[in-house]
Amino acid sequence: MLRGMKRGWLLGLPVISARTGKKMGVVADIIFKPGQQKIKGLLVSSEGFVERKKHIPLERVRTIGRHAVIVDEPLQNDGQAGGLPIEGNEEYGNRILGRQLLRGDGQELGLISDIILDPNDGRIEGFEISRGLIDDLLEGRYILPYDASNSISEDAVIVSMEQTQQIKAYNRGIKTLLDIK
Repeated sequence: MLRGMKRGWLLGLPVISARTGKKMGVVADIIFKPGQQKIKGLLVSSEGFVERKKHIPLERVRTIGRHAVIVDEPLQNDGQAGGLPIEGNEEYGNRILGRQLLRGDGQELGLISDIILDPNDGRIEGFEISRGLIDDLLEGRYILPYDASNSISEDAVIVSMEQTQQIKAYNRGIKTLLDIK
């Protein structure tokens, strides 16, 4: 079973500067590059009259906790004061949610409902899979361990036949709670 933290749990967490102790904003999303095992950083939304978004590289994230994210704020003369530059093939976590999860033979396995991360090192552990509202209520959701070799496109994520054997129940649905078979 995966021990990570859902992407959804990170959203809205305050981002605190380790140097000053001041709140820099809140986590708006994660940044990842398909084909890599770790996230690249966090998208932080500053609060105020005009909302500004800043990319914080994973290297600057000191701790991802249950109640806050602590980051090493760059020094004034640091060349990356604006944060992480975004390249063309990087994604925000919210853009992968809702994509179809397909097996190599075209069989639909469900939709990606969340991304599971290891808060200690930013490693992507897996995808939470929804098979629809009724199935989610009756059976619960499932987790597919992440494989960096998965084909991630704008419309779907394609996984190997072997990888589908690693899908595990993640949370319990009504059937499990009531012990119905």
